[in-house]
Amino acid sequence: MPQTAHVVFNPASGSYAKSRVDRILNGLRAAGFSTEVVLPDSETAAIDAVRGLCNPARPPLIIAVGGDGTINSVINGMTPQGATLGVIPLGTANVLAWELGIRSIDAALQRIARGRQRLFSVGEATSANRTRRFLLMAGIGLDAAAVAGVRPEEKARLGKLAYLLSGLRQLRDWDRGLLTVSDGQRSIDCHSAIITNACHYGGPYRLAPGAEIFAPQLAVLPFQFPTRRSFFRAALPLVLAGHPPVEPAWQMSSGQLTISGTKAVQLDGDSFGNGPLTIRLLADFNRLLC
Repeated sequence: MPQTAHVVFNPASGSYAKSRVDRILNGLRAAGFSTEVVLPDSETAAIDAVRGLCNPARPPLIIAVGGDGTINSVINGMTPQGATLGVIPLGTANVLAWELGIRSIDAALQRIARGRQRLFSVGEATSANRTRRFLLMAGIGLDAAAVAGVRPEEKARLGKLAYLLSGLRQLRDWDRGLLTVSDGQRSIDCHSAIITNACHYGGPYRLAPGAEIFAPQLAVLPFQFPTRRSFFRAALPLVLAGHPPVEPAWQMSSGQLTISGTKAVQLDGDSFGNGPLTIRLLADFNRLLC
């Protein structure tokens, strides 16, 4: 019997189209899989559907089709060691596509058909009222405020440019407040921070060249932006020449981080409210077809 691929689409996504669905399903069938389509009508339904599929005794193959947010919903439904993940990255930012070197639907299908698997790790963030995992990064401060400030009508019309417009509004309303990142043994005060499981940020930009989702550690990147000029001094070399603005303060492989303050938080490009929060690593969370 062919292996069943449970294919999770996001019908509310701007990248969702019947022609694309048919192309993906036909490609999987041509690779020898039987397919079961999962079309949740909300993020909660997606998480519940994935959770219902997971089985540590016989881990199913779950394929997430969509942007980084859709893939984030899938990992939040997974139980540890409960499934094998395949990804067909689409969507607005495609950070995971850059991370894995996937540039097309056909390339993603080839990775899945090849069957190579690697253990991947995720982070888990807990605020005062909820917990959520992230595959790529947690941002606290400036970038998260820009994510929270994206206007839906601008995103629908402009795509990635909507994030730039929101970022410009954050630059206008500059926040000089500090937060503290601590692992209990060391701490650092900063204006913003990114806790990353991935090398890339915002698509092609290599923010943390030593980080990767297959390594059981998170990179802690604090940013000192007391003024708008200090932000541009750090950001322009990254955008223009690919030079990371800071080196990681440390690599976190155990324990937990505590992040003080009430600044905005984003996980994998979606808003997660405000701090304070704690972050821990879930090493070797599941296997990814890569």
